[in-house]
Parts: sequence; structure tokens; C-alpha cells
Amino acid sequence: MADDTDTQPAPTEKSSRSGAVAVRAVLAAVIVGALAIGAGLYFTGAFEPKNEEKAPRLAAAGTTLARSKPGTCLTWDKDPTTMAPVDCLQPHKFEVAGEPARTLPENAPYPTQSVIAAQRDQLCPPVVTEYLGTRLDPKGRFQMGLLAPGEKAWESGDRTMRCGIQVSDAAGEVQDVQGKVVNQDKSLTWPPGTCIGIDDRGQLTGPVACAQPHAFEVTSVIDMRQGFPDASWPTERQQEEYLSRICPSRTTGWFGSQDGLRKSGLQLAWNKLSQPSWTAGSRSVICFLASSKDGRTFTPITGSAKSPDLLIDGKKPVMPTFPGAGPAPTPAPGR
Repeated sequence: MADDTDTQPAPTEKSSRSGAVAVRAVLAAVIVGALAIGAGLYFTGAFEPKNEEKAPRLAAAGTTLARSKPGTCLTWDKDPTTMAPVDCLQPHKFEVAGEPARTLPENAPYPTQSVIAAQRDQLCPPVVTEYLGTRLDPKGRFQMGLLAPGEKAWESGDRTMRCGIQVSDAAGEVQDVQGKVVNQDKSLTWPPGTCIGIDDRGQLTGPVACAQPHAFEVTSVIDMRQGFPDASWPTERQQEEYLSRICPSRTTGWFGSQDGLRKSGLQLAWNKLSQPSWTAGSRSVICFLASSKDGRTFTPITGSAKSPDLLIDGKKPVMPTFPGAGPAPTPAPGR
């Protein structure tokens, strides 16, 4: 495909929309065996982008964006010289929601990443909300994105922009997804047994093979509608009380043994749903196994928690030996 113009997606950046990125899990309970060792292990901002300058600049045929109507799914490969529409059932990186109400003027200088991000935050929310029929979960799996002309296209006078929906990891790298967003649970969840990678700063990336270094492993996906079928929004304390009962039992079932958690030497934790997330329609959370030394960053884990080759920070796990350690973990109360 010709590459006579280029396009760039705006990164998701903390400075432009605090509290509105993918994962951002708040781990409100930390458990080893039966003893809660920390009632306040928080990874707030764990999925915030850390390296916005890595956001790819994408080249596309001059008419690609102009022809991209709402519902069009776009993708590109590692070679940042192509962008093309694909069937949304196929892996893709961007689902077009629509055209923003305005673009930057013709005489505007080439916009920086922060300018494009500001345009996204100002112009895309109503476009995305109208497209989905509901607000996007600000702490869910998907984020708003804005495709805008790259520098070469900008110099030729191209001001085409498209608001849409994407999934980005902690480094701002856009990830492949499949299927229309409207047909998917927008909560930040992964199937049990999924391991989420870790970067050199101890922050999250995306799903990886469990044999690779990772930040945590999912043990269960919890549908909060089962515990709160009629709630306008269960408070954090209500969620904490409910999950402190459900996650230990579900994790025991996932291990298939009463002492699996204790033997792993890992910490059991879960995220909760904020009121904006609940209002946006998210109803699922995850229980997962992690390790941390400072309560702010993840310690790398290698191997599944079920594997005899499990390593935590390069070492074999150490089982707790405190009195009363048993098969029925009891987490500490919430914040």
C-alpha cells in the first residue's frame, strides 16, 4: 500500500487525564498463607504510560483515515509504514468511533504528543460515548485514542483526525485486540492463568507466557453482579468484604489444593471497581497472585504459581512458617 502520508496515534499520558488509563489496579489486600501482611499494597497508576515518545508514528495511504467511518477497525504491523482497515474480528489496534467536531487549524504548527493528547481529551469523549451508547470505563481495559496526521502529512496540509478506542500497555504501546468493543466486557480482566508482564521499573506491560518474567498471575475473574445484583454502586468497603471471602476460595479452587497459595509464597490480591467504572457498565474484577517488596512496584515472578519451577525475584519461594498458617487465608480489611 502506498505511504504518501503518515498518521500517529496519541499516547495515553498521565499528565493529560489523571486516573483514566487501562489497568490502574488498586491492590487493597495482600495475603501470604493465612496472614494478611499488608492492608495497603497499592499499585495506583500501574498501567500509566511511562515512555510516550515510544508511541509509533504510522504511515498510511492518504485516504485511509478519510475513508475510516465509525466502526472501522484499523491495524498496522511492526513496520510503521502501513495502516489498513481489517475485519474487526481480526486482530487490530484501533476501532474508529468517529470524527472530532474540529481539528487544528491549517496554519497550526505540527502538534506535539501532548497537544494531540489534549485534543483527544477535549474532543473525543462525546464522540466515543455516542458511538458506544455509554461512557467508556475510565479505569477499564479500553482507552480513547486519537489518530492524527504525522509530520510528513501535516506539512502537506492534511488535518484528518479520528477518535477511537484502543488498548495500550504501560509503555504506551498499542496492543492487538479482536472483536468490536461494544460486544466485550470493558472491565480490566484476563482469563485465569494469564500472566501479565513486568518492565524494568516493576510496572505492568501486557499478557506474556508465564515462563517469562511477569508481575502477576490471574486466578479468577469475579462477576460482581452476583454479589451486588441491584446495587447502584457497591462501596469499596462492601467490595472489599465480598472479595475477601470470594478470592481466597476461588484461588484455592484454582490451585486445586488447600495449601497451594501458602506453598507459592505469593501474595493474593484483587482490584475493585470505582463508581465511574460501575456507572460505565464494568462489573468484573480479578483475583491475582503477585509479590512486592515496597507496596508500589511488582517483584518479577518466573513460572506459573502452580509450577514447581516458580521463582520470585530469581529465588525459590519461601513458605510462611508463622503460627496458624493454614489453608484458609483471611485478608486484612480494606483501607
